[in-house]
Amino acid sequence: MTTIAPSTPQTLLKKHDRSDALQQARRLQPTGERPAWLGPRPVLSPSKAELGWLDGVNQPAVFDGLDAPWWQLTLPALGSLVETWIERARIRRELTKVDARSLRDAGISPGAAAFEAAQHFWQAPIELRDYPADKAGA
Repeated sequence: MTTIAPSTPQTLLKKHDRSDALQQARRLQPTGERPAWLGPRPVLSPSKAELGWLDGVNQPAVFDGLDAPWWQLTLPALGSLVETWIERARIRRELTKVDARSLRDAGISPGAAAFEAAQHFWQAPIELRDYPADKAGA
């Protein structure tokens, strides 16, 4: 009678077994050391801020008026924006009152004028004429 010697246990990997991939990922974890192939860190020169490039200047002209409160800086811009919106709304109201013949005489298609008149006041105006602006004077 012959007996079969016990074989050494082999690790069988199944398709869904990712233990090998996990071990490789653990080996690739950062250690905090700089890799040798990158070489030594470059020596950085000091920036302009570190050199004090504004030391000799009392107050640059760029900063003029920035010491005012925020509302004094934003209200003029907001006021001009509202004025622009009011002007657009007025122009679009007047555009609806112009007849198609006058629009065509001015080189504006009535469809483009109707589209422009239907826009909201906050939307930028479109070009109403079909030809470029450099040929308008000719």
